[in-house]
Amino acid sequence: MRKIIRTLFVGFASLVALLALAGCSGNTGTDASPTSEAAPTSSAAAFPPSARYVADMTSADGKTMTIGISVDGGEVAAYACNGTDDEAWFFGKQTDGRIDLASRFRDTLRAELAGTDVTGDLTMNGVAYQFTAAPVSGEAGMYTAALDGVRASWVVREDGSAIGVQLNGTSGRDFEQAELQQLSDLQFRNEVRNKRQLQQAQQITRLANGSMSSKINGRDVTPTLVTGTFRLT
Repeated sequence: MRKIIRTLFVGFASLVALLALAGCSGNTGTDASPTSEAAPTSSAAAFPPSARYVADMTSADGKTMTIGISVDGGEVAAYACNGTDDEAWFFGKQTDGRIDLASRFRDTLRAELAGTDVTGDLTMNGVAYQFTAAPVSGEAGMYTAALDGVRASWVVREDGSAIGVQLNGTSGRDFEQAELQQLSDLQFRNEVRNKRQLQQAQQITRLANGSMSSKINGRDVTPTLVTGTFRLT
C-alpha cells in the first residue's frame, strides 16, 4: 500500500513540474527573445563608372583653391590650383567610394562620394580646405598641355569659366631620395615644393570644332581632357 501511494505521489510531482515548464515556455517577454545586430554598412556610395567633379573652396584664412576630380572605374586623377602660383596633382585609386591620396609634394586629398557629390578635405602647402564637388559634364573638367618641358593645367567649371597654372620648372637643387625622406614637412615645403616656378596659365578657350585651345609662352597648344587614368610621366 505504501509503495502504491509513493508511486502516485512521484507521478503527481512530475505532472506539476511539466505544467510549470510549459507555463515558462509561453513567456513572450523580450528578454527571452534572441537578438541580432545588423551588419555595419559603409556611408560612402559607389562611384559611377566614369565621372568628373569640380569645386571652388576657401580656407579659414581666406585663401582660395579650385579642384577637379576625375574617376574612371577604380582610377582617380585630381588637380587643384589657385590660378596664380600654386598647384597639386593627385593620382591613385578609389576604394569603396573613398579617395585617400598624396601628391609628390606632400599635399593630401581625402574625399568620399556622398550622394551625387564628392565631399572632402584638401591640404596644400600646409593650408587646409574643405570642399563639396558637384558632378560636371560637357567641357567641364580638368585639362593639361605641355610644350618644351613647360606644362599648363586648368580646371574648367560647368559655366565655362576656367582657372589654371603654368609650371615652368624648378629653381631648387636636386635632392637624393634619402635626403628627401629626412626633410620635415616644413623643410620640404621651403626647400622643394615652393621652389617650383609657377605662374598664371593663359586662358583656355573652346573652339568651334569642340576642342580646347590655349597658349604656352605665346605658342598654340591643344589641352587634353584629363580622365581618371591620366598620369604624369
